[in-house]
Amino acid sequence: MYTIIVLPGGRQLDALLLSAAPARLRVVIPGRSDTTELQRIEGKWTSENGIAVELGAIIAGDAADVTRVLANSCRSMPAAV
Repeated sequence: MYTIIVLPGGRQLDALLLSAAPARLRVVIPGRSDTTELQRIEGKWTSENGIAVELGAIIAGDAADVTRVLANSCRSMPAAV
């Protein structure tokens, strides 16, 4: 699946989503030699460097895959108080 990672300040990175779990995403970013892991910490996706990022888009050939990824990531979000 293709995704866009939005960094603080609005800079966008294209990435390929390799795996997804409720609190972890593993992506590969073109031009980088290693994979990157994002963790959901206190309701925010956080890079390995501790930088809070946003997911700008998740696009797949199969809509069921996107639904599964979004459902998993929302499941780990705390309920509104």
